[in-house]
Amino acid sequence: MKKYFVSPKERNGSCYHEFFKGKWDKKTLWKEDSLCIHDNMYTHEFCGIMSKYVTGFSPFGINEVTKSQWEQVNNECIAQGGVCEELVNEISQWVEETFCEYDVFTILGI
Repeated sequence: MKKYFVSPKERNGSCYHEFFKGKWDKKTLWKEDSLCIHDNMYTHEFCGIMSKYVTGFSPFGINEVTKSQWEQVNNECIAQGGVCEELVNEISQWVEETFCEYDVFTILGI
């Protein structure tokens, strides 16, 4: 059972950040193979870690994340523990699958 991420079909409303496989095409939203996290679950701590490793990161913007950036985010989240560790553990399989196919994933803010 997922605690943080849902599929686009499972979301309730539009107050979600979308984790989009590859580079965003600037038109598609709520893509079937995306994962979504509600704004209430997108923690200040996680966003702070993302800001350290993803240049120009904004929770309200469009953010491309490379494999090396994600590895740094992932490592720091695991070291920090708690919610940050749970969050990256929950999405880790999706991220691994994405990087087998794409150079980046894109986080679409709200």
